[in-house]
Amino acid sequence: MWEYSCRDTAVDLGSTTVRMHVRGRGVVAREPSVLARSRSSGRILALGSSAQELAGLTDEVSLIEPIRDGAPAEPDETEYLLRHLVRTHHRRRYTARPRMVVAVPSDLTPLQYEAVESAAYQAGARQLELVPTPLAAAAGSGPAGTGADVMIVADIGAYITDIGIIAFGGLVSSHMARIGGAALDRAIVAHVRREHEVLLSRAAAEAAKLAVGSVAPRGRQRTRQAMVHGRDLATGLPRPVVLTAAEINRAIAGAIAAMVDAIRIGIGRCSPEISGDLMSSGLTLTGAAARLPGLDRLIGTETGLRTRVGEDAADAAVLGAAEFLRHGVPRGGRFPLRKARDGVSIGVWPTRRCQPLT
Repeated sequence: MWEYSCRDTAVDLGSTTVRMHVRGRGVVAREPSVLARSRSSGRILALGSSAQELAGLTDEVSLIEPIRDGAPAEPDETEYLLRHLVRTHHRRRYTARPRMVVAVPSDLTPLQYEAVESAAYQAGARQLELVPTPLAAAAGSGPAGTGADVMIVADIGAYITDIGIIAFGGLVSSHMARIGGAALDRAIVAHVRREHEVLLSRAAAEAAKLAVGSVAPRGRQRTRQAMVHGRDLATGLPRPVVLTAAEINRAIAGAIAAMVDAIRIGIGRCSPEISGDLMSSGLTLTGAAARLPGLDRLIGTETGLRTRVGEDAADAAVLGAAEFLRHGVPRGGRFPLRKARDGVSIGVWPTRRCQPLT
């Protein structure tokens, strides 16, 4: 029973979705990173998809987003969310004390680092390691190429794009930009408001993006359309709007350009000694927004690198964190380059006070 209650757990703290992997059971949770709080009493009423449904029924409930840019913005609420997921999916209310690996942004500040660490331990972690998201995504996205020792990963989440260069098992350098899939949704909302004078919800904009959105034309195809409903700004009444694929593409073009620029900056941090290896291994895209049709082709054209979308792109970070649990996380947060070659230095990522996994 103790072995079951201490089952290894991997977590990806996303700004919009928290993913949890439990050893032997796979990914057991993909919950929206929201909590529903009563405005009158201040009590937490629900979390995840249940919280979203509850907030849509009454104005008495407010939605809280405790995780922003991949780090706790509301430490107590983040702890509540993690503790609930651990106890629910370990089926033990008080005895769940798992070893835990949490994937977090590569440029975590010391304050954010301590907030994640505190939330994980308070949620029940017996031992803890924090792993930078690009390194976890590299481990969970499948092989980048035949015999590749060097690879670059761009994890495109809802609010941040985290780019990391991995060489021989170590995170050599990284760059994080505050641009992601949510920026595309905001661009669609702004476009519909400006061109159609209709106010869309973020969920409606995301639905349109998923239905007909793409980055570049994909040859001669029948014009694709999506119908969404919003509020007419003049009358205040509900009004349907038909959006074409070309219109969606124009709306998100600016946000896509900013995303490509961020990836180009991340690639530019590669040292000359290993830049040649990137031509063979290429660039791997992970994260939910990486699945936007045509994005890999555009990034490949702009960077000159062979670009692919990783296997299980949305779950790559949590699957990679689970791989570290299975095969061992290097102690002390040090991800050493396993081969001393071309004068590449050792990549170090801080994990102060975390107990090394044994």
